[in-house]
Amino acid sequence: MRICLIAALAFVVSTVAHAQVLTAGQIAAIDKSVEFDLRLRGVPSASLAVVRGDRIVYAKAYGRRSIFPERPADIGARYNIGSVSKQITATALLMLVDEGKLSLDDTIGRWMPELTEAKRITVRQILSHTAGYKSFFLAEVMPAEGARPTTPQAVADHWGRLPLDYPPGSDWQYSNTDYTIAALIIERVSGQPLPIFLRNRIFGPLAMASATDFPGKSMPPDDAQGYTRYALGPLRPAPIVGAGWDLGAGGLSMTAADLAKWDIGMLRHRLLSEKSYAAQQAPAALSDGKRAPYGLGVFVDTVGKHRRVYHPGSEHGFLAENRVYPEDGTAVVVMVNGDFGNAQADIADQIERLIFELPTPPKRDPRRSRPNVDEAIRPEDLALAHKLVDQLRSGTLDRSLLTSDVENYFSPAVLKDYRSSLEALGAPETFERLQSNRSGGQDASIYRLMWANEWLVAVLRRDPDGRVASFKIYAPL
Repeated sequence: MRICLIAALAFVVSTVAHAQVLTAGQIAAIDKSVEFDLRLRGVPSASLAVVRGDRIVYAKAYGRRSIFPERPADIGARYNIGSVSKQITATALLMLVDEGKLSLDDTIGRWMPELTEAKRITVRQILSHTAGYKSFFLAEVMPAEGARPTTPQAVADHWGRLPLDYPPGSDWQYSNTDYTIAALIIERVSGQPLPIFLRNRIFGPLAMASATDFPGKSMPPDDAQGYTRYALGPLRPAPIVGAGWDLGAGGLSMTAADLAKWDIGMLRHRLLSEKSYAAQQAPAALSDGKRAPYGLGVFVDTVGKHRRVYHPGSEHGFLAENRVYPEDGTAVVVMVNGDFGNAQADIADQIERLIFELPTPPKRDPRRSRPNVDEAIRPEDLALAHKLVDQLRSGTLDRSLLTSDVENYFSPAVLKDYRSSLEALGAPETFERLQSNRSGGQDASIYRLMWANEWLVAVLRRDPDGRVASFKIYAPL
């Protein structure tokens, strides 16, 4: 670990010396923004890197990488990047396309004929989330089985054999299952386990010395430790996802500087052909002619007049933001070790505005946001959400309403944190449904809970049989 740290620091120092393109005022503004957001959101630490002119020009860590015991943040500490990993998986598969070993328009039935509609679903649809497969870990509450080890094949065998949510290519819906399937295809085509392929073909050539995964394990002490909280309760060590779940879809860990090296590789087209980079960064076309917000492993949009290729990452205990601006030779990496608060997006937004001199959007009071409700969703869900909040305030739950996964989530310790943080607030003065939709076979709805000096958000998901498949209360993002 110490050798990797020295190498990372040497890289940062040399590139900063070569390309000073952030002003002292911009650096001071970034520092102020990060420190403010960490205090406001209660997140322990952040680590960030900024790329300009295809070089790292700023990298710094803030706060505490561990609070039990207390250890300061360190630029050499790794953070779990969650679903940012998907763009690395997609690139690995596109490397095999460039080598002529498969085509984006091949059907996945060539390697996994046992999966639902495998003879109709293409590799392109898997990478663009337009295949129709239900996602595992869709809900906010990790299922009990998520803490137990599994294998990627077992994940694909279960989730990939369920009925599709929509005909292939007709819609877009984010699905972790798609990237488990992509990982298995890479292994079968290359003849190598995905971690070895990534190390030899991607991390090594890009000098990403810290990049690795820790399947089913906590992060080592020198790295950032992940934290969560229940409603407004204290920080708690985040649960650990069991080995085998994350392959291809998430789970990679690295320093902010090494993720910035990945971005530099994308900016310089180090790994793929021009054709494959263009395919990766083009919004996927749906069968009705509309465009999805996603390419192949990346979201795509514009900010101001700047094209942006990006991906957020969410893992238990960690959140990450990785944004690349291809025409500007620029990238922004922000990682935090708390899975709440959205500080990473706020920080990335601020850096983005500073770099491109974009206007600060007018402040909006999110408590006044207008509802966007699908009236087809059960109207009685509002009453159910209200009932669950009242029960959590008193520290009791009618467990007959819950699926086994939600029962497992609401342990005595978690119930205690909910009660201690909600009881003192009293009954919400305002309780209204903000959004609702149907996704993955579940009815999902979001609620706003307001008091005179506080407000929270609650998310409810219900299975077709009416039981509560997920319920979680957040401090607002």
